[in-house]
Formats: sequence, C-alpha cells, structure tokens
Amino acid sequence: MDSLSLQKVDLHCHSTASDGTLTPSELVELSAEKGISHVALTDHDTVSGLEEAFSKGRELGVNVIPGIEVTADTSFLGEGKRELHILGYHFNPTSDAMRQLTEFFRSSRIKRNRELCGKLEELGYPVNYNSMVSRYGENFGKPNIARVLIDLGYYRDRESAIDFLSSLGVKREKMDYRDVLQLIREAGGIPVIAHPVSTKLSYSDLYCFLKEAKESGLGGVEVYHYRHKPADVRVFRSMAGELSLYVTGGSDFHGINKPCISLGFLNLTLSDISLPLNLSVTIRKT
Repeated sequence: MDSLSLQKVDLHCHSTASDGTLTPSELVELSAEKGISHVALTDHDTVSGLEEAFSKGRELGVNVIPGIEVTADTSFLGEGKRELHILGYHFNPTSDAMRQLTEFFRSSRIKRNRELCGKLEELGYPVNYNSMVSRYGENFGKPNIARVLIDLGYYRDRESAIDFLSSLGVKREKMDYRDVLQLIREAGGIPVIAHPVSTKLSYSDLYCFLKEAKESGLGGVEVYHYRHKPADVRVFRSMAGELSLYVTGGSDFHGINKPCISLGFLNLTLSDISLPLNLSVTIRKT
C-alpha cells in the first residue's frame, strides 16, 4: 500500500457556522495538527463557513472538501424516532441550486428556533431567541440550546437536554429526500446518506431504500461513523459495493458539543474511502 493511500481523512465535521464549537479556521488548523490531509466541512444547512475553511486549507496545505448536511423528511419511513440526514460533497457553494437548498433550511430552522425558544420562555427557562442568535448566530440548533441549558444548571448532559427539547414537540419543515438529492446534483455535488443507522431501518429495508434512492440521484453511503458497530460497517460497505455507491466516513466532530468525539478518531485513510477527494470545485455564480 503506497503512502498516499494512508493519508488521513475526516469527511464529517461541524464548525461554529452551525452547531460545532471550533471556527472553520480552527477546525482546519486542528486537522493539520492531527495530520489529516483531507477534511470535509459539513455544517448543518449552511455553506457559510466554507470560504474561511478553504482559505485556511490553502495556507496549511489541507485539502478542504466542500460539504453540507441537511435533514430530510422521514414521514415515508413510518412511525418512530427516525432521522434521515443527507451529506453533500464537491458542489458549487454559490450555485442557484445550493442557494435554494440552504435558503429552505435556513427559513425552516429560524421558524423552529423562534417557536422553541418561545416555548422555553413560557415554561420559565431563561432562553431568549435573540440572545441565542447573539451567542451562536441564526443557524443555531438544539445542541446549542442544550449547551445553554447545561451551562445554566438545568441538565447535566447533552443527551438529556436534547431529549427534553425534543419532547416539546416543536418540529421544523423538512424537504423530501428526492428533492435534496436533486438540488445537490444540480449544484454539481455528490449526495450521500449520512449515518444510515439513524433511519432505524432493518438491513434489508435499508438496502431497498438505498437502491430506490440511487435511482433518484444518491451517490454514496457514510459507511464509517461513530454510531456504527463493526457489523454495521461490514454490511453498509457491502451494500455500497453491490449498489455501486461511493463509500465515505467521518467522525461527526462538533467540538465540546460532542466531547467524546475527537476529530479524526476513526483513523480513516484514503484507502477506506472511495469518494473522489481531489476533485476541483469551480466556484462560480450561476
């Protein structure tokens, strides 16, 4: 195995542009410190941190992959606590399609956050929407609110705080996964199903879903993720091979918002990933 294939990669990371705690520049700096040659910034619903990350990547010799993570509608999957997250890679951040995608989720997130903060205030929690925006920006999420609740002493850990927030029943509008796939494709990108265990589908049902999603433009599967057990990794990698889908993976790093998850801790290298990582992205306004 040549030295190139042993270069370290992490294709799932979040910055302060969404619900991470490192700035895009700090994330790239940490990547360089850890010897990670390829890192993807995949903030939730936004590409606002990419330009800063690209600049720091050029300075430090880290290949920064343009990325995003969005949450698609799961009503078609049936009842239960199911999630369907879609990652996009190698798209043009300034394309009309990417602007359409991010604007939909920006508006949806703002509406949800206003309602959620309002409900918290009604219940007596000192969590004001404007103060959250001042602290985190308008793209904050439940993990940011959970951090505030923990800092105020209401909860001891992230999981219990987020469970409480979810119990309030404030949901945001989500886009059909086929529309998400199409917009990422139109932006020149490659759409990937993130941490498929979150769908709560059986292996056989997941295979059928991936096969159907590929017909709608799906390009890959996140095989490696901290929530995946070794058996999951084997099965998901096999599914990707059978369906001719790219294999990706990443830590899902959020900084102190996920204190047990360190950048690059999965020790992935180029040999583990089949997603092309050296594509040049033409950033142009369309």
